[in-house]
Formats: sequence, C-alpha cells, structure tokens
Amino acid sequence: MVDYPTVFCAALLFLSFNSPLARADPIQVNVPASPSSTHVVQSNFLGISFELSYIDEYFGNDTSTVPPAFLNYLSTLRSRTGGSPLRIRIGGNSMDDSTYVPQQTSAMLQLQSKSNSVDDQPVNYGPVVWDVLKQVSSDIGGATYLIGLSLRDPNNPMVPVVAGDAAKTLGSTLDGFLLGNEPDLYTGHHNRPNIANYTTPIYFNEFGGVLNRLTNTSGGNLLDLHNIGGPTICCRWNLDEVIDEGYALRFSNALKYISLQHYPQNNCFGRYNYQNSYYTQHSNVAALGTWQGSGVNKIVSNDTYKNLEVIMSEFNSASCGGIPSISNTFAVGSLWTVDYALQLASVGYSAAYLHTRERGISYNLFTPPQGPNGAPGAWTTNPPFYGLIVAAEALRSTNGSIVTDLNIENSRQNESATVSGYAVYDAIDKTVQQLVFFNFANVSASANSSQSFVVPAGTFNATSGKSVTVKYLTGDTMVEGSRIGWGGQTFFGAGDGNLVASNATWAPQNMEVECTNGCTISVPAPGMAVVFANVPAPQTSSNNTKTNSSNSSSAQTTQPGSSGSSANGNMQSGGTAHLHPSYSTITLIAALFTAAAISVGL
Repeated sequence: MVDYPTVFCAALLFLSFNSPLARADPIQVNVPASPSSTHVVQSNFLGISFELSYIDEYFGNDTSTVPPAFLNYLSTLRSRTGGSPLRIRIGGNSMDDSTYVPQQTSAMLQLQSKSNSVDDQPVNYGPVVWDVLKQVSSDIGGATYLIGLSLRDPNNPMVPVVAGDAAKTLGSTLDGFLLGNEPDLYTGHHNRPNIANYTTPIYFNEFGGVLNRLTNTSGGNLLDLHNIGGPTICCRWNLDEVIDEGYALRFSNALKYISLQHYPQNNCFGRYNYQNSYYTQHSNVAALGTWQGSGVNKIVSNDTYKNLEVIMSEFNSASCGGIPSISNTFAVGSLWTVDYALQLASVGYSAAYLHTRERGISYNLFTPPQGPNGAPGAWTTNPPFYGLIVAAEALRSTNGSIVTDLNIENSRQNESATVSGYAVYDAIDKTVQQLVFFNFANVSASANSSQSFVVPAGTFNATSGKSVTVKYLTGDTMVEGSRIGWGGQTFFGAGDGNLVASNATWAPQNMEVECTNGCTISVPAPGMAVVFANVPAPQTSSNNTKTNSSNSSSAQTTQPGSSGSSANGNMQSGGTAHLHPSYSTITLIAALFTAAAISVGL
C-alpha cells in the first residue's frame, strides 16, 4: 500500500532543498514619512549624450533622412517624461576639436582626416545640425538641447558663430551651452602645448574671454540667456577647489549649470579593474555618488548659488566606449544605469546624460542597421536604453520628485547586500509616489527566484495607495543583452524602436496590489520593480509609429504605470505581489513529485 502522505512530504522535502522557487526571507522596508532632502528633479532627469562626430549615424544627414526608428526610440522616451522635454546633449571631445563651417549645407557632418584616436575624431559641421535638431524636437513632442562649444583654442573666432547660429535656429529648444570639454585633461592630452601646467586660473581667464565674445553674435548677446555650463571637469581638478577659487561667483551672470563628467572606470588603454559584479553592489553606486560630493553640496545647499544646477553632462559604465560583455549586459546597461541615475538624483544632481557613440561601441543605447546613414533596416536595442525609460517612469510626478535612498539591508555600506531601493516623493505634498526595489541576485530568470519586500501600512497616501501597480524590469540573465522586459513588453524582436508585448518568463506582466494595510512586493531575479501609487498622472504615449521623414504618427495613450500592452496585469488580493509560476516550473514540481514517489516505492 502506498503511503501517499509520505510520498507528498518526500516531494516537498526534495523540492525545498533543490527547487529554484525557494525565496529569501522577506525584507521589512522602512520608508520615511518625508524625504531626506528638498532637492527636486523632473522625470526627464536622465537624458542622452551624443558624440558630435557620429550623430549622423542616428540623426541622418539632413532633415529629410532622419531614420523613423530613431524617432520612435526618442518618442518612446519622450512619452515618459510628462510635461518635460527630452534632454539631449551634443558634444564630447570631438565637439571641442571639430570645425564649424557656416557654408556647409550639403551634409550635416564631413569627416576630417582620420584621427589618431577614435575617442577624439574631429569633423566639419554646419548649420544643418541645428535644422535637424529642431525638427527632431518637433517630431517627438519636445526635446531640449545642451550644445558643446569649443575651448581647445580660446581665440577661435568661430565659437561665437557656432553659438549664434545654434541659438537663432534652436530657439526655445536650446537648453544651454557647455563651454569646453574636460579642460582638466588639456595638459595630459597636449591641448596646450605651450603651457607646462594648465591651471584653473588660466582656465578662468580663457573661459571669461570666450564669454565676452558671446555678447555679440548673430543670435544677439547670448549671455542674456544665462544658459552657460561649466567647468565640465572629469578627472584632475577638484570641484570643491574650483568653487572656492571663485568660479561660480565670477561667472554667476552667465552660468546656468555646474557641469561634471565621470565614468566609474577607465578603459581608454584596454585595461580595466572591475567586472560585472562591481556594478551590482549598491555600495559601489553609493560611493560613486559621493564623487565631487563636497563641491556638489556647496552648490545645492548654499543660497549664494541658488540659481545654479549641478548636472552630469556625460557618463556611462566605462570611459572610451565601455567594455564588451560588461557595458552591454542587463546587469550593467539596465540595472546599474537606473540605480546610478536615482543615486545622482538623490544627492543633488538635476540632470544626467548617458553617452552614446558610433556603431560597435559596447555601451551604446541602440545600434542602427549597417549601410549608409538613414538606410532602412532593423535597429537593435541595447540594455542601456531600458535604463532610460525606466528611470523616466520611476521619477514621474506632476510636481517634480524628491528621491531618497532607503538603504535597505544597509546596502549603502554592505558589500554583500544583493538588494537596494529608493522612495520617490512628490515635491509639493511629500507623499510617496513610487518605490523602487532592486534584486541583484545572479541567477537565471528561468530559476523563478525572487525577493520579497514588505511595505508597511501608511507608506502611501490613504486615498491613492489603496491599490498600487507593480512594474518589472527583468532580464533572462545578468549577462543578457537582448532578452529584457519592462512591464510585460520588450524591444527584443522589434527593429523599429517600439516596445512589443511579450509573454516570456523574463518579461513578467504588471501586477495590481492591494496596499491599504501594507503589502508585500515580490521582485524576480535578476531584476527590479517600480511600485506606482495609483494617483492621477498626465497621459503619456508609449507606442509610436514613425513611417517616413514627414513623421506621421499614431500613439497609444497609457498611464506611466501601465505597460501599454494588450496583456493586462493581474490583481493580487491580500496585499502580496507574486509572479505566477511558469509552465516549466509546474512541470518541474510534477517531475519531482514523481521522483519522490518512485524513491519510496510507488
């Protein structure tokens, strides 16, 4: 006679020791009643930085050849920034080294003689650039541009011409100018061959001299715009000392931004220190956020500088194009990008720009098809682009957002922590709008591993927090480059810059969770979740179809917490969000039950 209870218990015992369904103990989350700072950011916090010499690979050669897929990517992002335009920066080393040719109208860019360094390839560029940028802004529903101005030659007579033409054409879409790019490296890069040591006093004088020439341009007195950014340092100089030496006060009538650029590691010489695991330790992200922290705090906490904003005008996972098998992975390109962006927002930055370069660079956001610029064909979406759209949704709020690192499981200091989290508060009423939870466990999505986060009662507004929407960013594995899902949608298999619905294990659907008396949010690994309080929010467009250069479009309107997919999320009663086990999991359980039964003689 078969002892069925024994068989069942044996199966459960076998399952408890061997099943990937086993979950870690739930983590009690402490969410402060009010944010830890007063620093406000907008949903367009995370923008895109394009290297000047390669923008034609993305924007095309002129206003008639802007690729529809590229417009779809930008529209997908713009639809998530609410009332704020998409931030785009055009610059880099090549902007500091290129030549403006006002008469050049046949093509946006013309390559100069091949540079000795792919990281600084000069081009000739003309006013077509401004025409294209203005059209793109119109086509996607709003972009705002940060334009680089050269300081390589402080006496360059073309700098006022560049600035005047850009201001005149871009109009209200011009956010500002960054004067100079990484001047703290001018000595090391031999950009001042007659100066043994390029110091900050020399820089101040050159910076001021160029500003004086911006008072008389074809666009008028550009200093009246108060939209200059600097010092755009990255490496050798200390912002704290630059501020103490009087930079911000001396140029206060012109400055809008205090700009910085920083990468967590250097791959310019083909050598690097950190592997993927470095990026998934939240303590390293918190440490990165303290770079130039003293100088940043002087700007954001001192009323003397209340009209200045600190921005990270260029960053990515590693300098000089990133690192293959690191920068182009889900762990780094997607999860780390969101984690670091939220960290920067929490410590005083007002904007950050994720850098992208020419085809074949591992940290790029997306890859155009091979062939001439603007050629038809499928585009490839890379992991960092997911980071952009998730950050925009996580920071959405009608009144602006204040971000607080929740230091879950002491993750800011604990190098062994595999979780982290943030609270995003409304800037006016200080209520929690979103919670963000990360699960950095290095397992495959098919393992169905997850971590539960217990959200206490009273976290959300009594009215808006009765039911919350949980949206997941997940990858098939930590090193995945394509199979990535956000809210039950993915770019995988779509080559036109639009998200498509997916029922894959690695693309779980949204969940609706009752949270009146608190709730438990289960986050799959590897992945993260954004928990949205169901508050009224501006309608946003999530899917766009650009078909030609005239850019007729059809848009599907969704709430920021929605996937925009026909596959709706599931309502979970009892205040717990758990993902449904996959078919493979059910099959595994059945197989284990059978194996256990056989082992006891069934």
